[in-house]
Amino acid sequence: MNILIVGAGAMACLVGGKLKAQGEEVRLYNRLNGHVEAINRQGLQIVEKDNSVTQIKLEVIQELPPQDRVDVLLVLLKAQANEAVLGKLRGTLKDETVIVTMQNGIGNAETIQQLFPENMVVSGTMGHGASVEEYGTILHRGWGKNYLGKVAEGPAAEVLKGFSRKLSDAGLKTELSSDVQAVIWNKLFVNAGYNSITALARLKNGDIINTPDGEELLRSVIEEAVLVARAESVHVDAEAVVEECLRMGHQDIGGNKSSMLMDVLKKRKTEIDVINGGIVKLGKKHGIETPVNSAMTHLIRVIEQNYKVRIEEQSMQK
Repeated sequence: MNILIVGAGAMACLVGGKLKAQGEEVRLYNRLNGHVEAINRQGLQIVEKDNSVTQIKLEVIQELPPQDRVDVLLVLLKAQANEAVLGKLRGTLKDETVIVTMQNGIGNAETIQQLFPENMVVSGTMGHGASVEEYGTILHRGWGKNYLGKVAEGPAAEVLKGFSRKLSDAGLKTELSSDVQAVIWNKLFVNAGYNSITALARLKNGDIINTPDGEELLRSVIEEAVLVARAESVHVDAEAVVEECLRMGHQDIGGNKSSMLMDVLKKRKTEIDVINGGIVKLGKKHGIETPVNSAMTHLIRVIEQNYKVRIEEQSMQK
């Protein structure tokens, strides 16, 4: 199976590196930058929880050769880059290529399907986590379960079964789900609850819920999201979702820095538009008010649009 992963961030490297270590035919597709150049020059290093290190020779390409065979195109870009990056691949994929998006947020599959109307596009979620430690080195930070949407029997279904099996064999446990939208929304609840608040407060995940105010804010974000999910025919219990998100913050992800926090600290564009902003957009579609998610979205956008004039701590000391 020929697998092309679009992106070369921490998650793309984790998946690509794990698959390559198993002997799979896998490449990454990404523009040149310091991280990519380090991988092409010296290979990728994956550091595990026990500090063991795996060195993997991994190729990152900038162009897809004409008539190149790709069985699975796995999209692990930041959502805001979908159109700009994937647009460069239009006309290069065969109709039989199955496109899988395992990105954060909602609406990614719809955007990708518009770019590649002849291809099967399947949504999924990543339960694992990773971060870039330095150029060419990533830390494996999460060990959950991945899910891929199940499709009707046929060639695409067989490709997905094979891809799911290869991910699991590589140590990234993956299952096919007949209700992948519920899985996507359950991940969205966590991302909506933690990403924007941690980015605004400049705190790790667990630290935003160590006060009643932080817990109440998290609860409000999630409760609005649950109302929108129900309108989208996703059946969830608000209190159960809130309690699970709080449990995760206390027990599983409390020490992590969210991806949105890291984007803000590094003055990069965030995925706010497909996380809290995605909830707001769907809320308007169904006539559901989402004032807390709307406020989170506007505040993050204000930060993004003012990176150049942001007041830094060192400037306050002058």
